[in-house]
Amino acid sequence: MTDGITLDDVRRELAAGCRVLLFVRHAERPKIAFDDKSFGAALPLTANGERMSVDFGRLLAGASDSVQFRASPLRRTVMTAERIAEGMGLAGAEVVPDAEIGNGSAYVASELEMWRLFSDGSFFMRMFEYMRNGVQRGFAPIAVATDAYEEHALSTFAAKLGIYATHDVYVASFLHARGVKTDFDLANWPRFLDSAAVIVEPSGQRRYALVRAGLSDLACGV
Repeated sequence: MTDGITLDDVRRELAAGCRVLLFVRHAERPKIAFDDKSFGAALPLTANGERMSVDFGRLLAGASDSVQFRASPLRRTVMTAERIAEGMGLAGAEVVPDAEIGNGSAYVASELEMWRLFSDGSFFMRMFEYMRNGVQRGFAPIAVATDAYEEHALSTFAAKLGIYATHDVYVASFLHARGVKTDFDLANWPRFLDSAAVIVEPSGQRRYALVRAGLSDLACGV
């Protein structure tokens, strides 16, 4: 995939004096059963997912002396943030659980209704409908939700680099609503560890980007 920017570009933005907040899709996990109403809350990363998270961290090691970590409270997102911190040479750094960047976010009108929507295996079809129409059962309207999601995240972001581990639903929705990537399909869906970036310039102006980590070709779990 050639769309988007790379982690090297993120390093350059930081070196230029920008602050960068990354909404990072978690790393590789096992498949989630369709009847799991928790969305696989207890699923860990695969061994490969742990390795790729460490590799992601290594690609950003030393890029900033001010880094903070938050994660959706699900096991796989917390593990992703922890392994990224390890790869950055920051093993043991605090990872703050934050439901408001995960399934308790402004995008979610009803988690149970979201599960019902996806429980027949129609995840991608339903997500593409949400992006195309701006509304979807179980979801809040995408434009309003994206504004609220960003403002919550920025209200918690006090460092130069933020690693906020979340889920593909929110990475893709955010990028679509911000006009960065409005042609998502299965072929170019955010892969594991791809990110939505909020780049805050020294003037305070915000820019947005899709960051392709290049560490996985998978759109779904193994």
